[in-house]
Amino acid sequence: MVRFIFILLFLSLPIGAAEVVKKKITLVYEVKANPPFYLGEGCDIDWKKPGITLELLKLLENKLNIEIEFKRRPWARGIKEVQANVVDGIFHASFKPARLQIGRYPMKNDQLDVSRKIMSQSYALYKHKDSPLQWDGQALTNLNGDIGAVRGYAVIGTIEGLGVSVYEVSSQMNGLMMLKAGRIAAFADIATMTDFQIKSHREEFKDIIKISPPFAAKDYFLMFSRQFVHENPQLAEAIWDSIRELRDSPQYKLIVDKYYSTCSSACR
Repeated sequence: MVRFIFILLFLSLPIGAAEVVKKKITLVYEVKANPPFYLGEGCDIDWKKPGITLELLKLLENKLNIEIEFKRRPWARGIKEVQANVVDGIFHASFKPARLQIGRYPMKNDQLDVSRKIMSQSYALYKHKDSPLQWDGQALTNLNGDIGAVRGYAVIGTIEGLGVSVYEVSSQMNGLMMLKAGRIAAFADIATMTDFQIKSHREEFKDIIKISPPFAAKDYFLMFSRQFVHENPQLAEAIWDSIRELRDSPQYKLIVDKYYSTCSSACR
């Protein structure tokens, strides 16, 4: 009799109440635009055209029965929130051994699994057009000051590894303004992000040029908080696996083609 009553109560639940509750995950990413991977500035997200990475991650929701809440944060604050387990993860995070004290990356046999990255990007060096500074891919010559870099970005370690002083700035615009004013000798940043700012302010930064070859190339990942992986190890692995699978899928190619075919010259 008790079993019969339970079945009646179960069947009387509203449609959808009997469905498995989706696991909610909170991910954060940078407030500055990084076209075409994420677009827009500030905390708002334009879901009509959010960027390649957000559309990729949204595909995970139905695939894995999860719900992702996206929030935008200044990069350094986002990293701190991951470390404090306030949020579940952050993208795009390049790998630094020190960050293993902050969060978790996709690993295989205790080594970073680059096959499960979100994407790769290059850092570039920017200088005033009259500067004699040169970069041959291995060494800097005619450097006459500090190199600027956005606070918390992995490229800081690359610069310091060359024995060069770093001047940390709060944003791409801040770095470009300091370079224009001659307060730093060069600015090192993710090429797509700084290119976007230069092209959006052509007149203001007309005397700033990008040096070839690229300063550094890095793979970027979804980094989870240590707590999230500890409590959800199988789900974390499934998400990383699915990122790899989706990156090789026809769906992803359609997303990429859409952004590269419709993106204005300011986004490229």
